[in-house]
Formats: sequence, C-alpha cells, structure tokens
Amino acid sequence: MKGKHDAKKMCKADKNQVYVLQSRWKIGRRHLVYYGIRKAPYTFRNSVAVSRSVINKLQKMDGAKTLGEIGLSRGIGRLIGQGIIVPQSEYRADVTSLREAHFCKRCVANDYLIPGLELDDEGLCPMCAQREQLKDLRAIMPAVETVPPNPKGEFDVAVFYTGGKDSSFLLYYLAKVKKCRVLSLTWETEYMSDSARKSIENAKKALPEVTFVVEKLDKDVMRRIYRKHFELAGNTCMCPAPAYAMFYPLLVEKRVPYLVLGNEPAQMHNLLFNNISPVFAFRPKWQAAGRFFFNLARLLLLKKPLKGGQMQMYFTVRGLAKGVPWGKSNEGNYQNEQVRNVHAALSCAPELMGPLLASLKKSDRRARMPQFVHIDFNDVADGYRWKEIKALLKEEIGWADSAEENKSLHTSCKIEKCKEYTQFMRFRRMESRTIPFSAVELALAVGSGNVPREEALREIEHTTGFFGCPAEYAEMMEPFSPDEEEGAEHVENPFSGAVK
Repeated sequence: MKGKHDAKKMCKADKNQVYVLQSRWKIGRRHLVYYGIRKAPYTFRNSVAVSRSVINKLQKMDGAKTLGEIGLSRGIGRLIGQGIIVPQSEYRADVTSLREAHFCKRCVANDYLIPGLELDDEGLCPMCAQREQLKDLRAIMPAVETVPPNPKGEFDVAVFYTGGKDSSFLLYYLAKVKKCRVLSLTWETEYMSDSARKSIENAKKALPEVTFVVEKLDKDVMRRIYRKHFELAGNTCMCPAPAYAMFYPLLVEKRVPYLVLGNEPAQMHNLLFNNISPVFAFRPKWQAAGRFFFNLARLLLLKKPLKGGQMQMYFTVRGLAKGVPWGKSNEGNYQNEQVRNVHAALSCAPELMGPLLASLKKSDRRARMPQFVHIDFNDVADGYRWKEIKALLKEEIGWADSAEENKSLHTSCKIEKCKEYTQFMRFRRMESRTIPFSAVELALAVGSGNVPREEALREIEHTTGFFGCPAEYAEMMEPFSPDEEEGAEHVENPFSGAVK
C-alpha cells in the first residue's frame, strides 16, 4: 500500500513547479537524515539511503530551478512520494516560540521543543498515535518483578542510586517491599542537587539493611572526562555512564547476580523515538532469538553462554569501554551518539578504563557478569503516578523533593537544565541527532497516565531548561573551574561561557 501511495504522489509531480527538500532533512554522504519525529508509517525511518545521482539533483534544488530543469528520476520521485521533497509552497519553516507551536491533542509533544515533529490527521503525535501498536513492547533488558535470593554471596541485587525520584523508588521497592539484600552504588559529583544529597542521607537512616557505597572520582580525572564530553556534546551530562566504569569491577568481584535499572517508564520508550534502538529490540521473541545466536557464537569461541540480562550487561559495558563499532557515519536509522561521546570522554581517564577493561575481559571469559534487568514501574506501582510516588517516598524513606515547584523529571542533578538547553539548541540547529530527552519523556509520561497534561505543561514552562540563557548554565557548571592555588597546573576552563 505504501509503495502505491508513493507512486501516486510521484505521478502527480508537476515538472513546471519548483521543488525543495522539506525542512529538517539534511543531506549526508549516502543518506538523507531527518531531524524530527515523522508520523506513521515512517516514524522509525529517520534516515533514507540515496544514490550519488539523487544527492547531486538535491544539491541543485536552490528554490529557483523547476523540477523539469533538475530532472525527475525514480529516486527523486520516491522522495516526492514520501513527502521528503515537496513543492516550495509546502515547505514548513521551524516555529520560533512555544506560543506558535502545534501541540499534540493528547499529550504535551509540540513542534517547538521537538522541531520536525509531525502530527497526523487527528492531531496526534507519533507517540500517542502509535501507543496501541506499541503497547506490548518491553524494555531491552529482561523485565522482572522479583529478584531471587543469592545463596552464594552477600548481595541479591545492586542499584545505581542517585537520590532522585526513580532510583529512590527502586531502592525502596527492592529493600523494603521485596526484602532484597541491596548494594546501593552512588557516584557523587559536584552536580548532585541538594535534595538528592539529603535524600541519600535520609535513605541511609531509613534503610539500615541496605549497604551504601558512595564513590567520587578525583577532580582532575573528572575535569578531563567532562572537558571531552563538553567538546563533543555541548554539555557535561553523562550520567550514569561513569558509574558503570567505576562500579563494574566491584559488581564482578562481589559476584552480585543482578543490576537493576530504575528508570522512569517514559525513559525506556525514549530510546525508540530517539532512534537509539529499533522496535524489534523491544519485542521478547526477538530478544530471545538474539541471545540464542549470540550464545551460539560464544560456544563456537569456547566461551560459556550468557544468561538473560548478561548479554545486555556485556554490550552496555563493552560499548562504554570499547565504543560502538558500527554506524560510524551517524547516518543510519539507528544511532547511539550518546555512547560514542561517553566512550570518547571516558577514554581520557586510563586510570578508570584500565580496571574496567580488565574486569570486562575476566567476567566475559567466565560468564560471571551481573544480569542487567529492569523493573516496570507502571506494573509494580499500578501506574507510577508521580504525585503518589513522591508522597510514598517522603513517608517511607524521607525522600526530599526538588526545591523547584512542579519538577518531577530528573530531580537529582543541578545541571539538568544545561542538558535540556544544549540538546534542544543542538538538535534545532541540526548539529546533533539527539531529540531533547525531556521533551520526549514528558510527552510519553502524559500518554501513559504518569502525570496529568496540565502538570507536564507547567513543568515544561517553569522547571525545564529549554528557555534559559547560556550565562545561567555556564555559572551552573563552575564547580569544574580550574584550580587557582599557587603553583597548580593551569587548566583551561571549558565551562566559562559554555553554552553557545
């Protein structure tokens, strides 16, 4: 059906009209890449392979030449059929303010915070329009509700604990509800919010049965890592990646069988709409098939097969330690810009990467890595409604809410606004393929019923960083300014006037 529809549009192409490449499409070396979220049936096709001859024709579309002058080939016709090439009168310019934005009728997705967002004929964004078709998807990691006891070690499970809403709920659920022996791992940074620090201290008192480990990297090491990440991504937000590098050797040494992820449910589906993972990776049958063939290859290499979740742990840690070996051009449908940037940043700290690589090699050979699993908060909390979860955590473990009224997403970090602003600006300028995470996650959270639409709109307008100014964010990142002590080696401050 799609091919016939495209063909009809191609037949209607008027050679006497001026055609142009639709906004938000960018010409790459071998692909056209879309900076936005397309409506069905092209939602998960933000990259289209094209021939050199098509690229040559596209480069001639200067807004003056007619389609007849450029030449209507089959490749050009196919792009017209998909709405990638359009008559000049149908060109969509980016909106310049939230007031001008076109909003989804159901959630808070809009084409200002997500430039290139396409709404369907019913006025729905792709997240809402395809909710029914995608309802059976599961996290890439195996989903569990209960972690079995570990008879061979002192811990049943480990969590990365930031003091934020989601990791606090995970810690509470595992320790207090499921009575697991939990190893809580916290990577302390100068960017940790005051409320997160207070939440961690209160949790220590409320949950004496939990073993809390808090580690902090040497400031010079952190400065090197953050400088490189800022150079590549325009910000220094890279949590929780360094936590894997810091704590993976400890997890292997202690033989902890499970590392449980504690993400807001919307964060998992963000991977889909950000074109980081393909849809099939979220389907249990494909996950099982992938593990079967992966383990078959391991057996041929005389390695022990991996259990469910170990394969995901292996690829997560391997990506951070060795980088992503495929998609180097960043032009394909699926890209992981974040992992590439984080790997490059962590590689600036050999004192951190050396032990990580050694531990990965050892655990890979013996298949002794933790299983990376996921708990679906919507299932275990009967909908995971943010207000109710906050109230529960305050009562049960003394959780400290953000000082900013209406803030519910990413409460543990002082510079979350920097990430939001830089992701938004870099995506708007088509310098990065990362769609602003918070814009997508808030839309998904509304659609899932985790937060009312009106509250999400207030959060967008009053507590996110989309509408800030560069000077404000540069000041937020001052903890990593160079040392001023006499005789200290001078290090250029990459954060002054940081956000451009």
